[in-house]
Amino acid sequence: MSPARVPRTLVLSDLHLGRPGGAGRADAFETLLEDFDRVIVNGDIAELHHAGFQADAELELMRFKDICLTRGIKLDLIAGNHDPFVSDVRAISLAEGAVYITHGDAFHPAVAPWSPCANTMRTTFAAALAAAPKDLPEDAARFQAAREASISEWRAMGEGSHVSTLGSMLLHPARVATVLSYWARYPRFAADWAARHAPQAGTVIVGHSHRAFVRTESGRRIVNTGSYGFPGRPHAVVIEGSTVRVHGIASRGGFYALSTTPKAAWPIAHHTDGAHRHDDGAHSARAQTTGAAAASTPAMNRAASPS
Repeated sequence: MSPARVPRTLVLSDLHLGRPGGAGRADAFETLLEDFDRVIVNGDIAELHHAGFQADAELELMRFKDICLTRGIKLDLIAGNHDPFVSDVRAISLAEGAVYITHGDAFHPAVAPWSPCANTMRTTFAAALAAAPKDLPEDAARFQAAREASISEWRAMGEGSHVSTLGSMLLHPARVATVLSYWARYPRFAADWAARHAPQAGTVIVGHSHRAFVRTESGRRIVNTGSYGFPGRPHAVVIEGSTVRVHGIASRGGFYALSTTPKAAWPIAHHTDGAHRHDDGAHSARAQTTGAAAASTPAMNRAASPS
């Protein structure tokens, strides 16, 4: 990188590599990624949980990592509910806490309330939260509970968690109503989470719901980068110098590219009601595992196969 060049960070989410209807091939990102010094994928980079898609997902994930490695791009993977063992990182704070990034699956006790296994996930989430060590910070406990709930979904379904399609939604109108309700409340979920766990953050970047948006809630700018799978449209956040920009993403000639004109832009700033500031640079919040759960993590991370 040239000494005069300002480092550039790209934030993506919900690629769902390996799944039909997802982002497709990892090399479609090649020209997009090469303009950045750091890439943060905010959950669900690949469909690692689903037996039917796992092999392709692992291959495309390896290719995505290789693109970054060979070009000297720092890659950070935040775990989501479709790739809960891809990383232990569940949140990243930038700019001394002014920017906070997390997938968003821990916001709701059912993780994905529209799933056929929503009740199973809700029950698992509550049990995991109740069993968490008393000295574990609340955000870490909820991240751990969301991971356990995600695992319970693929175990209940036998081959992986639910994949929503237009057909499946039309067959179950009640799920459409649930999704619309979740979408309406999601910016508030993100703002409330930040108020508890990232009080300095003036910008909060999420994914998970597959609906891209930029909203202001309680003085915080909440950004959802959408999805490469149904029913979302992919967006990206670009952090450069003291500015945050949101761009749409389009496919041009088989390669992904940012829209020329950003859909929104604003200066990085701390939330004015934050109780204090802390210099954590690129501090990462990690879900904690203990005992047997910790022992099983490497194998699950490697294979991500239902059991």
